Amino acid sequence: MPVHEYHCQQCGEVFSHLFRTLKAAEAGGVPPCPACGGSDVQRLISSIAVLSGAEGGAGKSGKTAAESRPKEIFGRKELEQAIKDRGY
Repeated sequence: MPVHEYHCQQCGEVFSHLFRTLKAAEAGGVPPCPACGGSDVQRLISSIAVLSGAEGGAGKSGKTAAESRPKEIFGRKELEQAIKDRGY
């Protein structure tokens, strides 16, 4: 189930939309802004999460998935700040 993030060009709201299937995401079009109902929204490039091995289990290094996960480099706060800085 893909989750896409959008930025409303009218009110500046950044929101996520869950699609039930990949086919629905391709055919569904762009959802309206939940804050203002506007249809002038732009899809954002989102960061992804990748898990390897059993979630929460210890891998070859002896560390759990949470301990071996790299620090977040570019998260939601940084994305929202970049959007504001660029005047979107």
